[in-house]
Amino acid sequence: MELGLTPDTRWETDVQTLVDAAQRAGFSTLGIHSGLVNAQAPPAFTSAGLGCHELLGIVMSGDVSATVTWAERLAEDAATMKARWVSTTFAAPLTADTTALVARCAAMFAEAGSGMAIEPSPLGPVRTIRAGMDLLAAADVERAGLVIDSWNFSFSGDGWDDLAGLPLEQIAYIQFADALSPATTNLTNEALNRRAMPGDGVLELDRFTSTLRQRGFDGVVSVQVLSAELRRLPLPDFARRAHDAAAHYWTD
Repeated sequence: MELGLTPDTRWETDVQTLVDAAQRAGFSTLGIHSGLVNAQAPPAFTSAGLGCHELLGIVMSGDVSATVTWAERLAEDAATMKARWVSTTFAAPLTADTTALVARCAAMFAEAGSGMAIEPSPLGPVRTIRAGMDLLAAADVERAGLVIDSWNFSFSGDGWDDLAGLPLEQIAYIQFADALSPATTNLTNEALNRRAMPGDGVLELDRFTSTLRQRGFDGVVSVQVLSAELRRLPLPDFARRAHDAAAHYWTD
């Protein structure tokens, strides 16, 4: 099992600060937003002994030309970072052109040495595991998988049987966070600003974890806690708390 950190894109930080915080907290792998990829990033990761499990990320929009241009840039960044996966989400309704666009972008990422990691989310048109699996087939590359996010799963409408029935080889990696009791019906705000450290909220994380571990999942678990309150913490403190909270569930 590898514990990783998915950075909050609203953090005001630089690569070295992010790398230092993740390494000192005990993470073995770190995600990076495309906006932070520069010449200093790969040696910083290497010096800290950190892998790069995800590049954040592409949003499939209704503008095909803009999406392809974005994918081309991300493919370059993925190659620079040797990122295992490029996270992929969907903002526009799915159309007959979506599958072709997914295949085109997945091929770019594959040429860069990365896989396409499709993330089902209740905030977009690809809400469920089944919908995500349909798009994996459309990607039509050797390496594509689903990002199974504990927060997204809990609000998606998927059930425990859906999680238990997902082939492990189709999981790219896990993203892990808890949720506070919903304060409003604004699910977007809940997702972006009111997540909680694992164990500090209301989600059934013990069942989520055991459903995967009992089947033999042994891949990357990346902590992604998007929280307006926790953004105020110094990054080293946040990273340490995130690592220890996730380790409670995923390490023996």
